[in-house]
Amino acid sequence: MSISHQILDGHSSDVNWVDFTGTKLLVSASNDKTVRLWEADDSGVFRQTSLSPLMGHNYGVNCVRFSPFSTIIASGSTDGNIILWNTHTGEQVVKLKHESGGAVRVCSFSPSSSMLASGGDDESLVIWDISTRSMIRSLSDHEAMITACAFSPDSCYLVSGSSAGDLKLWDSKYGHAKCLFTLQEAHDLGVLGCDFSSQYEVNVSEGPLQSFYLFASCGNDDLVKLWHVRGGLKSTITLSHSLKGHNGNVNCCRFSTDGSLLASAAGDKLVIIWDPQNGTLLHKLEGHTRYVTCCVFSSDNHYLATGSNDKFVIIWNVSNMKDRDVVFMKNGSSNESSAMIASGSNIVSEWKINDVINWLERLDLGKHSQVFRDNSIDGIELVHLTNDSLLTELKIDSLGHRNKILRGIQALKNPLWQHINDDNEDNSALPNELCCPITHDIMKEPVVAGDGYTYEKEAIIQWINNGNSTSPMTNEVMINELLLPNLNLKTLIQKYLSK
Repeated sequence: MSISHQILDGHSSDVNWVDFTGTKLLVSASNDKTVRLWEADDSGVFRQTSLSPLMGHNYGVNCVRFSPFSTIIASGSTDGNIILWNTHTGEQVVKLKHESGGAVRVCSFSPSSSMLASGGDDESLVIWDISTRSMIRSLSDHEAMITACAFSPDSCYLVSGSSAGDLKLWDSKYGHAKCLFTLQEAHDLGVLGCDFSSQYEVNVSEGPLQSFYLFASCGNDDLVKLWHVRGGLKSTITLSHSLKGHNGNVNCCRFSTDGSLLASAAGDKLVIIWDPQNGTLLHKLEGHTRYVTCCVFSSDNHYLATGSNDKFVIIWNVSNMKDRDVVFMKNGSSNESSAMIASGSNIVSEWKINDVINWLERLDLGKHSQVFRDNSIDGIELVHLTNDSLLTELKIDSLGHRNKILRGIQALKNPLWQHINDDNEDNSALPNELCCPITHDIMKEPVVAGDGYTYEKEAIIQWINNGNSTSPMTNEVMINELLLPNLNLKTLIQKYLSK
């Protein structure tokens, strides 16, 4: 497949980072101490804007990011400063600085746009409050230079990587920044980049007990790795695939906006586009004459921008890849996964009502077809169904049928997860809403605690007796220690066990 491209000439030294906002506006950062803005005209030709270059750093600029709402550009430099720029005027809004004054290597906005994370040579990961432009917390758990960081798509978690090769998962939802999990030797020669896919799952229950994400990292071992990140009481990072294709340090990896593609940039002068659902290599892009340092997709997947030590930015037109199927089947899959592809489009968001009906029939749940049709459940509505909406709105009383539909929806959104068991224990078949979020076992005496969540009575009493005044689910202080029996759930559990 031939991919056309444009070469952007403007920087006078290595291009270290590129970032897109929307489909036409690109920002780049370079060792020439500048940040430059590029914009595509109606014919798709990118040129520098009148605001370029943005000048304010005294040394090379190592990273640059657009805020999710495109109003701010953040740039981090070897001079130890993070500058926030007004995207529309190019003016400096504020300068932020790590307490040590050390070089800043990476930065990343939370998708909620409320926080910015930065890391660098001082081995600290700093979380900033964008509204107050002040530091929330400085984290020093790493014992090496911070080389990568990324927020989960719901802003609840933050992963950071270091030159020592480790990855750390942090709780970022409430600003607690508690380290939930550490993975040593994720890349044994050092982590260089990371990114979260936009596709994620919150498991179906009375509360967000667990969430599941697809995460990519890359490093000095010439590898791109795909990981399953699980958030919740048992937070973990587990390896899914090691992607081999580069013959040099992999400096950057970025998912496309919809999560259907993954790009990596490396010291072998290559850019590789991968299928993140099954880890296969789709295409190699050759055009740079030196190390490729960075890459990023436009929001519509029409373009891929890359930067290099050759001082150039290349804009690749990958529009003929943007409609690739997001969902894939694997041999030996379950009924839920084999029903992933119905007639019509393979992209679930484009499914018509008849496609959903065909999917239901493949799950042997055709008896519910009419109620789905009466309620106009197309692909978009399907992926937003919950246990509550199935029970109260669609009147599907059978717990088994609801669970089968919800497992099928989970497989549609994130097919890789259907092959991963939660633990070595054989609890994967248990309905999540019947299990205690502390013990992960089916409850005998479910009670509602002061945080509004339901637990096994013995487990939550032990939690409180151990001196904990905060919720196991939210880490916030519980308003009281009252435990009220959840009689409705107990009845459902008894019905489930009597089947």
